[in-house]
Amino acid sequence: MNRTQPQIKTGTPQKRRRYDEQFKQDAVALMEGGRSAAQLARELGVSHWNLRDWKRHYGGRGTPGSAESRRARESAPPANEGTGSVVALSAEVADLRRELEAVQRQRDILKKALAIVAQENPAALRL
Repeated sequence: MNRTQPQIKTGTPQKRRRYDEQFKQDAVALMEGGRSAAQLARELGVSHWNLRDWKRHYGGRGTPGSAESRRARESAPPANEGTGSVVALSAEVADLRRELEAVQRQRDILKKALAIVAQENPAALRL
C-alpha cells in the first residue's frame, strides 16, 4: 500500500534564525568538550541538526582561514572556562528563563489557591 501523509500547512511561516560565526564555533567547542549534542541544543535553543552541521564545518579543523588563525584559536582557552563566551552566556540565560517560568507558575498557583481560600473563609485572611 502506498500511504501518503496529509500536508499540514501553518498560517505563519517560521522566521529563519541566523547565528554568527563565533556562536557556532563556541557551540562546537562545547560539543567537543564533552557535552552531548541533544543537551546542548536544548540549552542553546537550536536544532541538533544545526549543531551537527556546525561540527562538520568547524569541528576538528577550526574555522576556514589561515593556519595562523587556527593555531591561535587552538591555543586559546576553551570557551566554557569562564571566558564569557556567547554560547555559555546563552545557555545561562536559557536556564534562568526556564527557572523564572517555573517560579512564575508556582506564584500563579499560590495566587489561585489564596483566592479559593478567601472565597471559602473570608475571616481567615484577616490578620
